[in-house]
Amino acid sequence: MIFAAIIGFGAALGLIYIVLRKYTYPAVEQPFFSDPAFFKLFTLGLIAGTAVFVGYTFFQKSWASIVIAVLFALVFELVKLVILNLKRFHGKSDTVFYGFGLGVGVGCAFAFGFVFYASSWAIELLGTEGTDITMWILFGFIAIQTVILHSATGMTIGEGIARRRPFEFLFQALIIGVAYQLLISQIWAGHSEMMMYAFLVLSFLVAFGYFYHIVYRKLPNVIRDVLREEGKSRKDIPR
Repeated sequence: MIFAAIIGFGAALGLIYIVLRKYTYPAVEQPFFSDPAFFKLFTLGLIAGTAVFVGYTFFQKSWASIVIAVLFALVFELVKLVILNLKRFHGKSDTVFYGFGLGVGVGCAFAFGFVFYASSWAIELLGTEGTDITMWILFGFIAIQTVILHSATGMTIGEGIARRRPFEFLFQALIIGVAYQLLISQIWAGHSEMMMYAFLVLSFLVAFGYFYHIVYRKLPNVIRDVLREEGKSRKDIPR
């Protein structure tokens, strides 16, 4: 449980710091979002992520199933849309950050639950003598990239709400979410160890590549566009 908490919450807090430090005080005098609202969405994400993970455990024997992979990719993104698609978030630039917070919360809860559940199951099946550092690295790596992926797709959902085009951006998030879940499903499909690690690397590239694209390539322009649609402008948008 301690290892699971370190991985899940450590990755979440690390991402929050890395992504948001340029968009809040002291980097800018007027933060681009409200801290209380952000952490409220983060908390809702923790609750939603826990609920989805509990459902996921009921399908443990089917984690390699393509149908289950697609189903849970749909559930993840629809949950984010339902939580964030409130009238007060429509057309607001700070909604992008709240989508990020919601996604980080979902990913954090799922990462914590996954590491704890999967490692407990492995120890029960193999015993402490049958487990090794490779297993812990595998579980930790999956957990970290889960947080990365959901933070990025959460920001995508937030962008859709901010631009008042939620279903267009839901579809974009679903493409990435389904691709990622399909790759993860193949880790449990009984392939050779080499194939398992190949799918792990591919899933990481999908998660990290999309995160980099959304956060470091798109985010400043998204904020600028939504502010323009609101009839506002700011000269301190980070590059």
